[in-house]
Amino acid sequence: MNTLVVHFSKFGHTERLALEIAAALGPPVTVISAEEFSSEALEGKDLLIIGTPTHKMNLPEVVKPVLDRLPKGAMRGKQFAAFDTSYELSRPLQPFTAAKRLDRKLRKLGGTRILAPETFIVEGREGPLRDGEQQRAQKWAATIALTTQLAVS
Repeated sequence: MNTLVVHFSKFGHTERLALEIAAALGPPVTVISAEEFSSEALEGKDLLIIGTPTHKMNLPEVVKPVLDRLPKGAMRGKQFAAFDTSYELSRPLQPFTAAKRLDRKLRKLGGTRILAPETFIVEGREGPLRDGEQQRAQKWAATIALTTQLAVS
């Protein structure tokens, strides 16, 4: 499965997880920043993994226009999974994460979600990643790999 991993990272934690996920998925995987992401970057890709930090219970402001530039149907025929990094939110605020907003946007663009959006926890506002989150990201990637294998079979 030809995979594109896209990340936006303010403090480096989301990028670190994106690289962990890409390594766990194995080739062929391309990793780019959200600023480089476009419909052209999706060409020839079967799977998109995308992650950003949660900013003010939403997507980072620099990511919104990148997604808005994608044409209607840009994700048609493509699978995706979305993740974010966030400090631990109280239960009433948990529905307001970047990953859930990414998920909604990508489904509207015609994509097929393969896993529910995932949040990886950072300590405080700027990190570091909570102990065990890199390993959890690797396991999440292994689940993605298994899910996509089953979908192809």
